Amino acid sequence: MFTRQVFGFFSAAVVSALATGCTSSDIKASMTGRWGPDPALPAAEVSSVSSNQTQVLKFIIQDAREAAESIGKPMDGKPTGLSWFDVTEWGFNIGRQDCEVYLNILFRMNREKQRNDSMLTALSTATAGILTAATNGQKALSIAAAGFGMTTALNDALFQSFLYTESPGLVANKVKEAQDAYKATIEKNQNDGTTGNDINSAASAYNAIRGFYHICLPQSIEGMLLQAVANTEAKTSDPGTSPTANSTLSATSSKDPQVSLVPKK
Repeated sequence: MFTRQVFGFFSAAVVSALATGCTSSDIKASMTGRWGPDPALPAAEVSSVSSNQTQVLKFIIQDAREAAESIGKPMDGKPTGLSWFDVTEWGFNIGRQDCEVYLNILFRMNREKQRNDSMLTALSTATAGILTAATNGQKALSIAAAGFGMTTALNDALFQSFLYTESPGLVANKVKEAQDAYKATIEKNQNDGTTGNDINSAASAYNAIRGFYHICLPQSIEGMLLQAVANTEAKTSDPGTSPTANSTLSATSSKDPQVSLVPKK
């Protein structure tokens, strides 16, 4: 009876873990998009994407106008005037907030993972002690140990699928730096007097906003961190010499050299 209850509990845990975070739209997107975009450009999908992009710009324009006019400062000196660069800047603000919400969730979930691991370890230890004192056989103890081990592994696998192989604090700092640099480049290009760099159309405005959002995508964050590692090179130092001595390795040193990663020059 005990064995069946344990098996049922952990079976439910597996199903719950696999289903967590999955919606019908997630499943549909993963199934239809796993082979890449359709090379034939289906009219229905093109219409849907185009309509969505148009609506995004319409909402941003409406919010930007209302915000400016509510404080008595109409855009471009006209009640209805609004440059595409203003629309882009407003889109950056929206993108920044969406990204910060996502990164905050990552941070909180990282702490939840650590909490769950600590609780499972404590429960496993307590259960082992109780079973050892209350039973004479090892069967129940072995089942409990295997069950807690599987639950811990499921907890780690579930949370690590949400970008948890890296510290969420480091991720947040790097994403902010990348977004700040992106925004500064857009503003510099807008003011450098080169017409080709100006944001002066709906297409260029949407493209700039979309690029800002792209920085906060999970795959972009992972690629950015991996690229930072790839852009470093190994450097060795001789622990047998003083910091002010020549950094070249001595052939007569009796200590092992220390290896560290430094940015490539």
